[in-house]
Amino acid sequence: MNKPPMIFILFVLVIAIFATRQYFQQRRTNAENDAAPPRSVSVEVTAKREYLSPNRRSRQREHIPVEDKKYEGYFKPLSGGSEIKLQLDETAYNALAKGQKGVLTVKGTRFVTFTAQDAP
Repeated sequence: MNKPPMIFILFVLVIAIFATRQYFQQRRTNAENDAAPPRSVSVEVTAKREYLSPNRRSRQREHIPVEDKKYEGYFKPLSGGSEIKLQLDETAYNALAKGQKGVLTVKGTRFVTFTAQDAP
């Protein structure tokens, strides 16, 4: 009986190590988000983006009737600082408009709400 080549065994082992590492990293991020206190920041919406998930680049995508979409929002703090990129749900995404100002509430790196300011 032939033994599998050593390179194949190493390849499978490396994949298993990276998959385990990713799993524990996601669990740690979720635990940190759950434990973080809600934080409110005055922001302006700089952009929003909607894309198909998984992001395929084939012509066959046109024939798939139902595909999951992911939504992202980009927010610039009014007090200065770097831009904040967050994953949104569909209703929050549709309520956003570029240039809109308001109060963004986040819990760790997780989007909670965006409350728009009334225009003067």
